[in-house]
Amino acid sequence: MEDLVTRDGTPIMTSSETQSLAARVVLELRALSTVHDRLDQYAAQRFGLNRTDLRALDLIGQAGSISPTALAARLGMSTGATSTVLDRLETAGYAVREPDPELRRRTRVRMTDQAERLSQAVFDPVIRASTQNALAFPPAVLRQIADFLARHRTLLEEHLTTTPGESASTGDT
Repeated sequence: MEDLVTRDGTPIMTSSETQSLAARVVLELRALSTVHDRLDQYAAQRFGLNRTDLRALDLIGQAGSISPTALAARLGMSTGATSTVLDRLETAGYAVREPDPELRRRTRVRMTDQAERLSQAVFDPVIRASTQNALAFPPAVLRQIADFLARHRTLLEEHLTTTPGESASTGDT
């Protein structure tokens, strides 16, 4: 295994057991990513959407209401491409663009009730089971897991914004 270092290049001294467990965590993250990918494909089929449109709908649902510009940034797409995604989501009956209540010249996007119902049918069983799995751990461990996952998400986001010449968009619109 290669030497582990902090962001500033300082060596991290770890035991072989710790290194082995860290490697297992990385392998589990990769396997989890693959299974998430399969779940996304299943959901996209249930919604009758392509993966980019489903990802946009998920971001809209997470936000509750979001501006098209903020959605484009989170998708890693241009505003023009995002507008096309929103057109498809509106045509499918899953999203609606509305005037921003605070500044009517701006637009906000939200999920429709139809999208909410389908999302619950597809994802609620997974959410319930995941919650049950999490409840098996004591609060201190859950805090550590949540912290690790948040740090890992931040690492991925930083990687995607600093990788030269690469686009975060998959181009599967």
